[in-house]
Amino acid sequence: MTTSLRFLLVACLLLPLLWGCYPKGAEYTDELDLVYTKYASGFNFTSLKTYSIPDSVVKITGDVISDPDHNGEPSFLPASSAKIITDQVKQNMNSYGWTLVDKNSKPDVTILASTMTTTNIYYYYDWWYWGWYYPGYNPGWGWYYPGYYPPYVTGYRSGSVFMQMIDNTSKPWTADNAPVVWVCILNGLAEGGTANIAARTQIGIDQAFTQSPYLKH
Repeated sequence: MTTSLRFLLVACLLLPLLWGCYPKGAEYTDELDLVYTKYASGFNFTSLKTYSIPDSVVKITGDVISDPDHNGEPSFLPASSAKIITDQVKQNMNSYGWTLVDKNSKPDVTILASTMTTTNIYYYYDWWYWGWYYPGYNPGWGWYYPGYYPPYVTGYRSGSVFMQMIDNTSKPWTADNAPVVWVCILNGLAEGGTANIAARTQIGIDQAFTQSPYLKH
């Protein structure tokens, strides 16, 4: 099994632009929060109606697979922290006209949420991290971004939330590709108190959907 799946990545030079907005430095941590979204151009989101999302949020520890408990599963956020993320995603998806269903009810799309704490963020990691949610799939399978490149973000602070929407209607997937039709990165969420981070995470998720009107039915 490969430890990481490397893609040709497009650079998102966010840091210089951000410091250009705050030449004297930001006064508050939320002024440096970033929300990045990208989608598969030409994909018809309105033809899809149902979605599923795991209750667990994966903790990505780097580009090397980490299985600290040796149980075949990755590390996860504490349930209370994961709930903040998944509940906000559900609220936005429902308000956009999507219907939440169980993963066994053949949802049209699946939204996978993960987090990473690092200085430099490379938007790739092994499919292994989601084998527990998609039992029976080949662990060598990876991500596929139809019609666009996944983002590469040079981070200036640690703490990011990743979301990716998988198109389940295109199955059977080709040998190494799970089609990711929408991605989102929230960056800069590791500083501040617990309540502050939670509130900014919710605001960031709301913003991700606001700047993704094509998801609306």
